[in-house]
Amino acid sequence: MTATAVGRAGLTSADDAALCIVTLGAELTAYVAGATNVAEFDSWLAARDGPAWQVRRRLAAAAELVNIFVTANRSALTAAWLREMDPTGCMPARVLRFFRGDETSIKALLEAGETWALTAAAE
Repeated sequence: MTATAVGRAGLTSADDAALCIVTLGAELTAYVAGATNVAEFDSWLAARDGPAWQVRRRLAAAAELVNIFVTANRSALTAAWLREMDPTGCMPARVLRFFRGDETSIKALLEAGETWALTAAAE
């Protein structure tokens, strides 16, 4: 399985947010979306036009990560993986939070999540 956010037709940012909130919690979901707090995040979702495209893309990527971990039967580890810092100081949640349009970083993040989840599932 190659990690990709393709094939998400019909899902909205509200759907992605709901999945992420259930799995990651409201605070981590708000963080990866780029909000300073949950109230700001909620206001973005409630806005007439919805959140900005970058926020929608961050939520879609976070939801895809959740689905990757669900597929590996490791959904309970998704939030921990997002918060984990690698030896270089990179934290997956921070990569999502600071996404500005570089799809390469999202693809690498999804692939890293998939590799980790499937490796953990095999152990």
